[in-house]
Amino acid sequence: MIGPLHQAMPMHPVWPSLIASLTLAVTPLGAYAAPGSTALDLNLPSLGTTAGAELSPADEYALGKQLMQQVRADPTYMNDPEVTEYLNRIGYQLVSHATTHTYNFFFFPIRDASLNAFALPGGFIAVHSGTVISAKTESELAGVMSHEIGHVAQRHIARMIEGQKGNLALTLGSLLLAILAARAGGNSGGHAAAAVAMGSQAAMIQSQLNYSQDAEREADRVGLRTLYAAGFDPNGMGSFFARLQANNRFYESAAPAYLSTHPLTVERMADVENRTQQLPTRMHRDSDDFLLVQQRLRVLQETRYDGWREVEKNLLRELNETSGKDRAARWYGLSVCYQELKDRAKALSYAKRASEVFPKNATVERNLLRTSFEATDSKKEKEAVLARAKKAMERYPLSPMMSSNYLDMLYELGRHEEIVRFLRSGSSAISENNPDYHALLARSYEALGKRSLQFQHTGEMYALLGATEAAVYQYDLAQRASDGDFYTMSEIDARLRELREELKYEKEHR
Repeated sequence: MIGPLHQAMPMHPVWPSLIASLTLAVTPLGAYAAPGSTALDLNLPSLGTTAGAELSPADEYALGKQLMQQVRADPTYMNDPEVTEYLNRIGYQLVSHATTHTYNFFFFPIRDASLNAFALPGGFIAVHSGTVISAKTESELAGVMSHEIGHVAQRHIARMIEGQKGNLALTLGSLLLAILAARAGGNSGGHAAAAVAMGSQAAMIQSQLNYSQDAEREADRVGLRTLYAAGFDPNGMGSFFARLQANNRFYESAAPAYLSTHPLTVERMADVENRTQQLPTRMHRDSDDFLLVQQRLRVLQETRYDGWREVEKNLLRELNETSGKDRAARWYGLSVCYQELKDRAKALSYAKRASEVFPKNATVERNLLRTSFEATDSKKEKEAVLARAKKAMERYPLSPMMSSNYLDMLYELGRHEEIVRFLRSGSSAISENNPDYHALLARSYEALGKRSLQFQHTGEMYALLGATEAAVYQYDLAQRASDGDFYTMSEIDARLRELREELKYEKEHR
C-alpha cells in the first residue's frame, strides 16, 4: 500500500514503552455484565464510575489520533495491507462482541520481534510482529488483542485522569518531551528521550502501582469474556500468558516487552485460569490467513538482505518438516521472501504453488497477481494481470488489500485518469477517511499536472493524520496554485479557513 507522500521525523524506539506507561498504569473502570449470559458473567470488581472523568470518548479519540501521527512516522510502523487487513478482521470479530464506548477501532502492526501489544486512547491498538509470529494458535493472538480491547472498553485513560489529576500534566508533558528529544537525533537525543521515559514511568509506577495491577486484571476479565463471545478458544489467553511467563527465566535482565508493560502475577494468571475453567469448552479452528500472515511477518520483520537470506534458509528447511497447509504457507512465505530479494521468477513460482493449496484465499490470490505482474516486462501481459486484479477486487469488494493492489497496478501502468475515476466513484474499499485514499489521489493528480488538487489531497491526508499545521501549508499551496475549477477552488478556500481555525485552537490550548 502506498504510504503518505511525506514522512515526519522518525520517533525513538522508546515510544511504545511510553505509550504503555500511559495506557496501562491507570485507574480501572467499574464492571458491567453481558446481558442474558450467566456463562460470561466474570464478576468484575466495582471500582468506581466514569461520571467525573475529564476526558470524554471524543477527547480520547482525538488524543489517540494525535499520538498515531507519531506512530505512523516511526520506521517500525508497518503499512502493509495484508497484515493490517487481517488484524482488523480479527479485531472487529472481537469488537463486535465487546461492550465498549467506541467502535472506531484501528488495529495495526509494529515491526518488532519482541512480544508485545499496546492500546492508545480512542481504540488504536498496536500488535508487534513478534507476537503474531510466536502465537501457537489464532486464539492466543486473539487473547492478546482482546486484552487490549479491554483496556479501551474500560476507558482506563479516562480513569487515570479522574484519579490522577495531579500527574496528568507530568505524564502527557513527559511524552511530548520524549518525542521532541528523540527528534533531535543522535545519541544525545536518544539518551534524553530514554531519561524522560524513565522519569515518566517511575512517577506513574510510584503513585499508581496498585491501580495498574487492578487495570490489568480488569482487562483480562473483560478480554476473556470478549474472546469467548467472539467464538475463540478461551484457553488462548491463559496459554499465551503461561508460556510467556515460563520462558521468562531465559531473559533475566532483558525481560520480554510484554512482561514489562503488562506485568504478570501469580494471582492474575490463576484468576484467568479459574475463569476459563468456568466457561464451556470451545474449540476454534485457525484460519488459513493466520498461517499465511505468520509467514509473511517472518519475512517483513526483517529489513536487510542478510535477514531475508536467513528466513529463506529456515523456510526451505521447514519444507521437509511440514505438510499440507503448513507447508503451503511456507511456500507463500518464500514467495514474499523472494520478492524482497528481487528474485521475480522464484517469487512467482512459489506463489503458484501456494495458490494450488489455497485456491480461494484472497491473501494468496493477491500475492499471485502481484508476482505475476512483476515477473513480466510485457505491457500486454501486465494488462492481462490488471484485468484479473480487477475481477479479484470485484469478488472482494470490501477488501482494501485488493483495491490497493488494483490501484498500484494502474499507477505502474500510468493510468492516472482511471485511478481518479475509480477512487472518486466510491467503488474502492479504501475509505475517504483513510489517509492513503488522499495520498493515492495526490500522486495521480501530480502526474496529471493538476496542482491545486494535488496539494488539496496532500493536505487532507495530513489533516487525517492529525498534522493540522502541515495540512494548512498544503491547502495554502493549493490556493496559490489556483488551477482548479470554480467548485474546486471554493472547496479549497472553505477547507483552508476551517483548518486555520483548528490550528489556532490547537496552538491556544497547547
